[in-house]
Amino acid sequence: MNTLKIKLLSILLLSFMACKKDKVTPDPIEEPFDITKYVIVENGLGFTRNDPIINTFDPQGKTAILTIIGGSIPNHTHTYQDGILKIFSEGTLRKEFKIENKAIVSSSAKLANYTGKLVKIPTSANNMFNGNTYAGGWRTEGSTLIFVASLKFTDTHYSEASINLPTPNKEYTLFKNIAAQSYIDGIGSIWLLDDGKLEGTRINVNTLKESVGTFTKQ
Repeated sequence: MNTLKIKLLSILLLSFMACKKDKVTPDPIEEPFDITKYVIVENGLGFTRNDPIINTFDPQGKTAILTIIGGSIPNHTHTYQDGILKIFSEGTLRKEFKIENKAIVSSSAKLANYTGKLVKIPTSANNMFNGNTYAGGWRTEGSTLIFVASLKFTDTHYSEASINLPTPNKEYTLFKNIAAQSYIDGIGSIWLLDDGKLEGTRINVNTLKESVGTFTKQ
């Protein structure tokens, strides 16, 4: 009988110690959402359906907006509170987004071809394009043909060719370490790092002829 009691007490003690040990380990704390660590990529607001507009958000409340044909659009600010992001131009509300679980669930934009998504900015302070080569191809809007192309980047320039890539000789502008943009002789190009791939869009502003491409790092 005493042996049975000792066994029961031992089992209860071990169970108590196991529960106590479980409770000592704190639950992981989810990092609060910080809008300044993301960009919002919008399509369907520019020249063509796929023409991207990239919005970034500084801690001081300033917003920079990158377009495919040039530098950032000035005089924009933002506020973010309780999942509601508002973007202002010289004090006038221009856009509003509702964000839940690190995703856009609604937007004030109501155009039929509009899309918008959050993309996280790389944490590295180094230029994510510098020294990299990407292979893929361009597809002209309305066509199924893919034109094979490769891209090579330095910290300030890039080159492009189907074969035998030359030394990078075309200037580009780095934007928040997540996008690269160039505008040469009426041809605007923009590349966005997203989910391990390089997504490209190119537009001839004279003809509004547009091409899109996906490139993978080599």
